[in-house]
Amino acid sequence: MDKGTRQDLILRLIAEKELGTQQDVAQALADAGVEVAQATVSRDLAELGVLKVGSRYLALPHAPGMTGIEVLPSFVLGIVPAQNLVVIHTRDGTAGAVANVLDRVKGLSIVGTVAGLDTVMIVAPDNAAAVEVTSLLSDVCRARTRPAGNGE
Repeated sequence: MDKGTRQDLILRLIAEKELGTQQDVAQALADAGVEVAQATVSRDLAELGVLKVGSRYLALPHAPGMTGIEVLPSFVLGIVPAQNLVVIHTRDGTAGAVANVLDRVKGLSIVGTVAGLDTVMIVAPDNAAAVEVTSLLSDVCRARTRPAGNGE
């Protein structure tokens, strides 16, 4: 399997499963029929810009000129779960950028987002997912994240 296909598979696995260690990723790849060394997983995670948030990985595919997850601490003022919804209060004019970032994060259990001027509403599949999304985003906004590929 070529590198690009393997990295696409890693992003898909992160979106589908709660993977929190490089060993988890390597095992998920092995379960999908792809055997790789942990060093390869480490390099792939670093190249993909995967973040470790709390005890799991989140990935935001990089695209030139696109806002990344690193803007959330600067833009987000508050996060409140409300049953299967999460309401995010942002600085004026930044809700659209925040929603765009959240829509692209792999591994975040959301159905979709709606943005106004200073508020984003996230629709989660259920109440438990909304609580998990709130916790993960709170960790990101408190800078409790780190790149995934450089040791654990």
